[in-house]
Amino acid sequence: MNQINLATIGALFCLCSAGCMASSATATAIPESSQFKLASEPPGACDVMDFRDQAKDGQSFVVLGRVGGGVNPWIEGRAAFVLVDERVTANCEEGQCEADCTQCAQQLAEATTLVKFVDEQGKVLPVDARELLGVKEQQIVVIRGIASRDKAGNVSIAADGIYVRR
Repeated sequence: MNQINLATIGALFCLCSAGCMASSATATAIPESSQFKLASEPPGACDVMDFRDQAKDGQSFVVLGRVGGGVNPWIEGRAAFVLVDERVTANCEEGQCEADCTQCAQQLAEATTLVKFVDEQGKVLPVDARELLGVKEQQIVVIRGIASRDKAGNVSIAADGIYVRR
């Protein structure tokens, strides 16, 4: 009976070790924030609304906007956020929208895009954008990346660089 228990324990140990090694080998490595932070503002930036109108899938773009565009612009635990055209301002009290503000919702829907910082496989990095990039809501940023337009016409940008205006 002791031999069976020892064999079972040994087999479980091997399976657990193999599982741990496999999961650590496939885990996404989080890149350094300096990989994305641009030292100078890239030229030729367009506003978010122009980007939404002009962007073709796979096209390189530089987009200027404000981090925001709703009640919560962050995608929790992911290197992604909503970017709103800097010309659009919330009409709500103190510039902050409430969750049920239909006036701002319509206006913002036409003036926002999703910014995603992705890995080599095109997957959004599994780290909060605020931590990775040090960005805050309402900051004016310039994003460099590749446009993505889906069949429904939604436009996002797979970003490879960010410049924060000070």
